[in-house]
Amino acid sequence: MSWARPLTRVTGKTENPPKTGGPENPPAGGASSPAFELEGVFLSFWEKKVLRGMDLVLEKGGKLSLVGESSCGKSTVLKVIAGLLPPDSGTVRLFSEKLGDLSLGKLEKLRRGVGMQFQAGALFDSMSVRENLVLAVSEGYRGRRRAPGKKTEEEIMSLLDRVGLKRAASRNPAGLSGGMRKRAAIARALIVRPELAMFDEPTAGLDPLTGGSIIKLLNELAEDIGAAMLLTTTDLDAARRFSDDIAIMKDGVILARGTLEDHLNSPDPYLKKFTGRLAKLKKL
Repeated sequence: MSWARPLTRVTGKTENPPKTGGPENPPAGGASSPAFELEGVFLSFWEKKVLRGMDLVLEKGGKLSLVGESSCGKSTVLKVIAGLLPPDSGTVRLFSEKLGDLSLGKLEKLRRGVGMQFQAGALFDSMSVRENLVLAVSEGYRGRRRAPGKKTEEEIMSLLDRVGLKRAASRNPAGLSGGMRKRAAIARALIVRPELAMFDEPTAGLDPLTGGSIIKLLNELAEDIGAAMLLTTTDLDAARRFSDDIAIMKDGVILARGTLEDHLNSPDPYLKKFTGRLAKLKKL
């Protein structure tokens, strides 16, 4: 049984991307409604301002890399999109629904369309890899038509095979390597067949070869599931391998959004510095 499902997907390639901050328009030519939309979002933790008027849109089926320095607020953006952190002000829409207007019950139902790989994995070490996925499906199907059964078990093992963890299905996450834990977390995010999949620093702490294999895996799975995908990273090389559409985050807003070439050719002093290392590598 194949885990993949045939769906028509929007490529998310940017033909005429905005080059500076301000409201971020979806990629040119996108016909579908947004998977999510942030408009003028502000969020602070005590006196620390993390998001300072964030504007960001991703169309259904699109792929976007959100790039920025460590602790710039990328993970916070994902949690705001998923409705895990309410903003101080601004508008957050998920699948065209305004989160601030929803009851807790409706918000939880809407979240079932979101799969998220947390930076630290957030896997239960007391459970096997397979059991972690079973739990994710059980939570995803809560209040829906069916509970996990034989078909779901087949889907779980098929997905674990896709991510190279079929033989590790009975092992606990604590006994896995860093790369295997990342793959398990990715599988857990995707087993619910989300409309929006978000990956928080999936290559962080991994060697270049393992990190590259993770990006390759995500691209292959993107072709299969047709979900909108948002990846956060500090690594511009990982970003350009994942998507043509790259947004650079700085000081709580999107500084620029476009292709890698757009960023490499930007006259902005910060972008010149941020992309400098990759520019030098391209010349080697």
